[in-house]
Amino acid sequence: MARGRYQQGDSIVLKPGIFGNTQPAGSVVSVMPVSQGVVHYRVRFRNENFERSVRQDDIDVEASPSSLSPAQAEIPQTSKSSWINSNSIRTKK
Repeated sequence: MARGRYQQGDSIVLKPGIFGNTQPAGSVVSVMPVSQGVVHYRVRFRNENFERSVRQDDIDVEASPSSLSPAQAEIPQTSKSSWINSNSIRTKK
């Protein structure tokens, strides 16, 4: 399950091209539930009086330092085995 990299009050910068050529900067208002495997945030950008929903993969990680330690921000890895059990596959002879 994906975990949020940012917390309420963290400053973020979007990747270039998300809202045109500019890189809007804003602050996280709240962390929303995971949707389709991606964490969403309610973000208020400078010079706007409303909030937007932003996906975690739209945030420029290098320009947006996280208040969480790297160990907390990492997504836990599941086992490296495949979901297919090759021993249970049978083919017709």
